[in-house]
Amino acid sequence: MANLLTPMGSNPKTRKRLDTCSFEGAILHLLAASEGPSALGLPGTVCPAARINRCETACLVWQGRGRMNSVYKGRLRKTSLFLENPAAFLDQLRKELRNLRNRARRKNYTAIARLDGTSDLGLAERFAPEFLRIQFYDYTKVVQRVYRARKHHNWHVTFSRGAGNEQTALQLLHERACNVAAVFRVRKGEPLPKEWQGFPVIDGDIHDFRFLDSPRAGAVVGLRAKGSAYRDTSGFVVD
Repeated sequence: MANLLTPMGSNPKTRKRLDTCSFEGAILHLLAASEGPSALGLPGTVCPAARINRCETACLVWQGRGRMNSVYKGRLRKTSLFLENPAAFLDQLRKELRNLRNRARRKNYTAIARLDGTSDLGLAERFAPEFLRIQFYDYTKVVQRVYRARKHHNWHVTFSRGAGNEQTALQLLHERACNVAAVFRVRKGEPLPKEWQGFPVIDGDIHDFRFLDSPRAGAVVGLRAKGSAYRDTSGFVVD
């Protein structure tokens, strides 16, 4: 069976600071939102909050290498396995996480994993108690995961602001429950705003490792709109 996880060193963003931080990392990319199930003729979604947040067309899954046919087919294969044979999918993922942990141990590195690279399934919640030596981290639009993640020292969650959940995002910021990611209509190389809705903005494009952000929650992780997302008019991208 072909691997589910992709080494973080193969992704331009996730490989930033990878070696300098002594991380051995892997990421799981599925075919996001309704596209995967519909292409397979199956019901369901791997991003339960995507429709209400109107982020499907601006999704990262369609930017960069995600537009390549070979990448699309690989993500479709993984999504097919998850939807049609979840037990086999989870068994394979467990095996690969075990291999990741062992590779990191041999190098004396820290193992890190992002299991919702282009999905929002909360897979890390299942595996964090089993793999305590792996640092899991995710972006999510499912607010309940923000609070459940607090029960796991090795699972870090950043809430993702969308067109339909801005009030929830602001509530979480006011509570200092977590940091909130927001996509701005700012091109590569241009500065992000210093504040959004009164909260400080940190540059989330410098690296992907959100668990390295300040432990004091209540900041906005600013991300620049990538590719076609720059032209988004759904409200997902902040002007």
